[in-house]
Amino acid sequence: MVWLELEHGTACFETVETLCMAADAGGAVPVARVPDHQRPHILRTLETGARILLIPMIHNADMAKEIVRYGKFPPIGERGFHGATRGLGYGLRAPLENFDKANRSTYLIAQIETVEALENLEEIVNVDGLSGIFVGPGDLSVALGCAAEFQNPRLHEAVSAAISKARAAGKHAGLLGPPDLLKTGLQAGADFFSVVISPICIQSGQPCLSGQETVFPASHRSHGCPR
Repeated sequence: MVWLELEHGTACFETVETLCMAADAGGAVPVARVPDHQRPHILRTLETGARILLIPMIHNADMAKEIVRYGKFPPIGERGFHGATRGLGYGLRAPLENFDKANRSTYLIAQIETVEALENLEEIVNVDGLSGIFVGPGDLSVALGCAAEFQNPRLHEAVSAAISKARAAGKHAGLLGPPDLLKTGLQAGADFFSVVISPICIQSGQPCLSGQETVFPASHRSHGCPR
């Protein structure tokens, strides 16, 4: 899987569509994090060809239901139909075939990043049509009062509880973070992870650019490099 970022940074839909083409050509699954849970962002990102959507800052079941409403075709949701987009095969498939194929191959993942989301997690993971959750440890650590303290027991307990509840409901559950946090997620049953992000590679390579010896931070050594 290849993570494409639309919530943070400067990427636009056109850029994401081009990167989806590259991912598909290379045999990778394009995963896109959208700016928010609004209809235009979900719809247009799906039309680029992204097959897994991460939707940030989902606080409750009503917001999770909106994700499904905008991201799935009938009878599951109310996704807008335009058959000529890349995400629907440029109009080369029959509409009903498009609906069925898109509903089966599209995964909608709610990001859990706030105390409110933790409190409402059982209702969120039981929303029909929602594929799973992804724990965002950065914002969640801020919400828990331990900003960027990725070893803090409160954060580890929250991650473990969130992932356990999602898996118990039969949903996918993932997260990103340093190795110790990933280990906590794995022990709780997480079934997907983000283990490399471009800033880590930039930070790790910076000393080399300045003529210094490059030493990868211990917390990032197991991450490897993007392939």
